[in-house]
Amino acid sequence: MLIAVKATMIGGKAWLGQHLLSQAWQQSRLGGRSVKPWPWADVSTIARLEIPSLHRSMIVLSDASGEAMAFGPGLVAGDPLRAANSTLALGGHRDTHLAFLQDLQPGDLISLHSLDGQTFHYRLIDKLIVDSRVQSLQIATDAPGLVLITCFPFDAVQTGGPLRLVARADILPG
Repeated sequence: MLIAVKATMIGGKAWLGQHLLSQAWQQSRLGGRSVKPWPWADVSTIARLEIPSLHRSMIVLSDASGEAMAFGPGLVAGDPLRAANSTLALGGHRDTHLAFLQDLQPGDLISLHSLDGQTFHYRLIDKLIVDSRVQSLQIATDAPGLVLITCFPFDAVQTGGPLRLVARADILPG
């Protein structure tokens, strides 16, 4: 029973967080600068990620700490304002915001909207499983692209295991 209550609380927190983040994102876009979703937040909104084929949209946060990722995917590397020239890496929890990665297929489109009003389109090229005990997750940011990272497997009972799903996408022209 306690596990079900905790799972419900996590889902509720994710939903409420996205609602508050959505409001902050709208303010960010209108003002042209990143806005915190609530006064005591240690993160701000920096982009919006959309996956058209799965009807998913979420706000991207300025940090990928565990606390921040409770509310949405966070920036691991790169800068959304420089997405035309560098790789962005985003991390998120497998059981909330990045759960869609289990359904995302090579060839699927992903869009990223930056604070300055630009939209960047990507096509998923592959998904890899990486064992963090053996391989490091070094991400070269010198060429445009998008990397989404979450824990794996999606149905793991215990959190924080060593496996990561790494989804890589190429930027599309213009």
